[in-house]
Amino acid sequence: MKFKIYILICFLFLISGCATLPKPLKDIPALRDVPFSIVKNNPEKYRDVSLLWGGRITNCINTQEGTVFEILHLPLDRDGYPTETDLSEGRFITTSKNFLDCAVYSKGRLITVVGKFRGLKEGKIDEMPYKFPFIEAQVTYLWKKRVPYHHRYYWRPSLWFWYGSHPWYFEYGYPPWW
Repeated sequence: MKFKIYILICFLFLISGCATLPKPLKDIPALRDVPFSIVKNNPEKYRDVSLLWGGRITNCINTQEGTVFEILHLPLDRDGYPTETDLSEGRFITTSKNFLDCAVYSKGRLITVVGKFRGLKEGKIDEMPYKFPFIEAQVTYLWKKRVPYHHRYYWRPSLWFWYGSHPWYFEYGYPPWW
């Protein structure tokens, strides 16, 4: 009996460590693994389908109808977080009916969107004509700015007393308070 309880506790502990989408993104069912190029090449097939896409904001404009974003599409990891990569298949446009302040939703920030695909929209990237996939957002999730790993410090176990090494590791050799 004790062994079964132990196995159950281990299983629950393992499941609780699994990554999931943030709550606002989970609440609306959407297709997650539809590649950007397939939707762009077959827009009629995906019209009015809910998609989960994300990327880096390249432009934000507030209008009378809401907020319009131009987003550089990036692949999402299993948490729905846009992966930091130079591989992008293009850009898409999304609109939110809510007012979202462009000072917060600024250029360069990472965002994940759940919304209905409405087709392709003619536009321009600088002077080049471009057909943007257009998503009418139901939910937008702005990701917090992450501190690069090399700017963090952490404690590591060491035999400081015997070898003279300090138990803190810092990128530049000094803690941030020095």
